[in-house]
Amino acid sequence: MSTLPRSLSELSGTFVSKVTSLVTLPLPLLSVLALPLYGGSSTTASLVFFYATWSVLVMSHDPITLEIGGTLAIRLFCFVVPALAFLLGDCLVPSLSKSVKARGTQFLPDQLGRDKLVLVVGVSLGNVVLAIVLQAFLEQICTGAAHTRSLLRVTSLMPLPLNILTDLSKGFVIRGLVHYVVHRWLLHTYETPLKAWHLSWQHSLKFPFSVVATYDHPVCFLLADWLPTYLPAVLFRWHVLTWHMFLVIISLEQLFVFSGYAVLPSTILLAGMARRIEAHFDSVQPERQRGNYGHLGLTDFVMGTSCKGHSSTLLDDIQDEAEKRAFQERIDEAVHAAMASMNGKNEGQKSYVATDDIAADEDEAEPEALGEVDQAAGSGNTYRRRRRKGTSG
Repeated sequence: MSTLPRSLSELSGTFVSKVTSLVTLPLPLLSVLALPLYGGSSTTASLVFFYATWSVLVMSHDPITLEIGGTLAIRLFCFVVPALAFLLGDCLVPSLSKSVKARGTQFLPDQLGRDKLVLVVGVSLGNVVLAIVLQAFLEQICTGAAHTRSLLRVTSLMPLPLNILTDLSKGFVIRGLVHYVVHRWLLHTYETPLKAWHLSWQHSLKFPFSVVATYDHPVCFLLADWLPTYLPAVLFRWHVLTWHMFLVIISLEQLFVFSGYAVLPSTILLAGMARRIEAHFDSVQPERQRGNYGHLGLTDFVMGTSCKGHSSTLLDDIQDEAEKRAFQERIDEAVHAAMASMNGKNEGQKSYVATDDIAADEDEAEPEALGEVDQAAGSGNTYRRRRRKGTSG
């Protein structure tokens, strides 16, 4: 059981050791998480190799290093790097970005100016690092100072798929409820410093883009974003792999929902969530009724806090997508039927033309054949006359 450093030299040695472990951990850990998806043709062989690699990681690394290293790698590769790439693309190629933004040039971040963009990026990245440091600090307090078990389970025995699905379902429910409560009452309703901070930081921006997902006053960010995400993992003491899977989903959700893009990987979930986020930013403007505090829209629908004109929920998004797909299928069927009818007519015309050509060829061939017969008959008569003359002679 590790203990807290007692001197400055021990503290610096521990810090250097942890940093070195975190730097060398992300790539093998990401390979472990990617094995089930890209492990090869044999599922059984992939799972066996996945289990063997994970067991080696557990035996060769400290549990806190695995938990924090995995968290750092996921936030880095699933949110920070692509969010900065989106921002760079929006600034360098605005003509292309405006064509995929939901509101065109209104959602281009370069209109904020360089100084504001640098501030937003700096605060956003700082909040991501702050959340990881706080998670590591809590784990160190529990295992080092309090000598209790870790907040998350780090064992070589991996959770069953059914247990993972159950934990993730409970996690999304708790995260949605806690986020709604904090976001609505602490950041938008009660006149507290939290509300003033939230409005003067995140809502100083009139529209979202991916980096804005973690841009807020650090206290507001921890209460409204980090706490709802980390709380279910601690309450149910998830396996660290379950936590990492949950964090991957949350990171990608933040990346796309705040992006402002109209073209998203999921037209059912992400598109509806993105439009609700945009409506929430609009509702904070003066003389507008605020709303859309939740993620999926279900809590807002039940509590009556959906923004006017944007009251759709997850169920509405699914229904709209089903109707679009059904309409698209009807269009495809009509197009295929029309093409088949046109092809049938073309084939009929071709067969009719071919029949006429054959008949014409036969009509042209008949005189030629008759001429050849007459010529052959004439040749035969001449030959017979010559033979008779020869015989008589």
